[in-house]
Amino acid sequence: MHRNSTKLRIVAAAAILLVLGLPLPSVAQDPTPDALPDGSRPESSPFATPFETQDTASLQSLEALHKALSSQEQQVAETQRRLIAAEDDVTRQALGDDLRELREQLKEQRLQFERFALEIDLRPFIDEVDQPFDWQEELSSLLKPILAELESATAESRAIGELRAELNQVEERKALAEKAVERLERLLAEGPSDELGGRLEERLAHWQRVADDTANRYTALDIQLGNRLAQRQSVFDETTNYAKRFFQTRGLNLLLAVGAFAAVFFGVRFLSSLLGRLQASKGGAGTAGTKFSSRLTALLLHVFSVLGGLIAMMLVFNMAGDWFMLGIIVIFLIGVAWASIKTLPSQVETVRLVLNIGAVREGERIRFNGLPYQVEMLGFRVRLANPRLDGGLQEIPVNALVGLYSRPAGAEEEWFPTRTGDWVELADGRVGQVSRQSPSAVHLREIGGEDVVYPTDVFVGLNPRRLSEGFRIVSTFGIDYRHQGIATTEVPERMRERLEQGLTDVVPREHIKAVAVHFQSAAASSLDYEIHVDAAGEAAPHTPLIRHAIQRILVDACNDNGWEIPFTQITLHQAPG
Repeated sequence: MHRNSTKLRIVAAAAILLVLGLPLPSVAQDPTPDALPDGSRPESSPFATPFETQDTASLQSLEALHKALSSQEQQVAETQRRLIAAEDDVTRQALGDDLRELREQLKEQRLQFERFALEIDLRPFIDEVDQPFDWQEELSSLLKPILAELESATAESRAIGELRAELNQVEERKALAEKAVERLERLLAEGPSDELGGRLEERLAHWQRVADDTANRYTALDIQLGNRLAQRQSVFDETTNYAKRFFQTRGLNLLLAVGAFAAVFFGVRFLSSLLGRLQASKGGAGTAGTKFSSRLTALLLHVFSVLGGLIAMMLVFNMAGDWFMLGIIVIFLIGVAWASIKTLPSQVETVRLVLNIGAVREGERIRFNGLPYQVEMLGFRVRLANPRLDGGLQEIPVNALVGLYSRPAGAEEEWFPTRTGDWVELADGRVGQVSRQSPSAVHLREIGGEDVVYPTDVFVGLNPRRLSEGFRIVSTFGIDYRHQGIATTEVPERMRERLEQGLTDVVPREHIKAVAVHFQSAAASSLDYEIHVDAAGEAAPHTPLIRHAIQRILVDACNDNGWEIPFTQITLHQAPG
């Protein structure tokens, strides 16, 4: 370690001297105090210790730094002397700026000399001035490694682009210079005066030199561009080579970072799952406080699994000194945080749902996608159940419930209007038996065997009437006004008797619970009756036949009893005169 650090110091000192334009110290040309009279070197003493070797290298490094420091001090003194001797304000202002910059550099070099000479931490002895926080400067320093990487990746393309731009510019100059030479030659050919001819010849020589220079410059640039284009790889090869270089230089860092993230993420998730199973094995439901504390612990572990994984990745990149990947992660986090500001209310509500203190509570009834469900489990994943539906068990993410509300279910509250096997009559007049019902569709098998599929929400919107547990058929019938005398006494009774006898031809007698005929109203051209037929659920498949049989039986009763059935009459009144 000491040898490596010594080598690094020597290289750093040499770099400083090269930047400042000073000659490097030549140790080989300076005879050491132990040199022999003939100039040769004695053999190394077998008793030389490693500390003596390190100190010798340190002295050489400090000698180089001392020369650089002396040169800088001379520049500061010379600039200060020129500032004192300056006579105008503009010069004094420029020299003052240069002097401040040189003094800052001198301060840094002196501090570096101290570090090399003492080999101690000098930070406790340096009074740092608190600088105000500048987010733009901080962001700029964060983006520098990323921009440098992008600049390196596009260096060849940018170089070719710059050559093409310069070639176009030189070509334009070349064309203009040649045009100027041609113009001057035409003017000289016209035979101007001696004085004018001399001046034109002088300008012709100047523009001829410009044309030659631009032509040579154009040829050189064209050759350079051709060589670069010939050596340039295809876009696929460039992309492949860049990807290879990227993974060769940063592949290990990326692999370690992903491994650190996965270890923290899955480790914390496993711990959360283990705590959940332990809590469930201890006391089942537990008290409300215990359930809330377990939910809060699970939530914190869930959040920490992501944040902890990201922090682990950043630590890996930081320890590896990979500022490019670290900058990418930080910018990604800044973007996520910025995007999360707009969704903050939704995220707060999601957290409340996970803790079971939001608008939706575990064990209550909720209406989701137009259908009722029971919230069986509420956490990061929600389990909804409807016992009346095939496939009525759904697991969805908790954020799908944001904006919804739940309530306690009633003791006798149904979870769906029908059951599989029920006979129903819909508002559109269709009668059939429910063969399947799921959260997406209800299959209705009609009396003839046709299978009609309704979307579940549309089926519920048609207000299905369940016929399987008994139903009533209501029908209307009217007779003529000439039977007004017996319309409320004899006619309803005879109608009822004929219906009770005639309906047994359609369905068994035990399926007819009751038959009633009521006088409804005295309409414009008829006396109307309302007929009620109460049937058992077993008669549901015969509902249309029963409805048709009612009208047929009542027509036969009118024929047998001599009752006339009215028809709509239109009476015309003619005005007098």
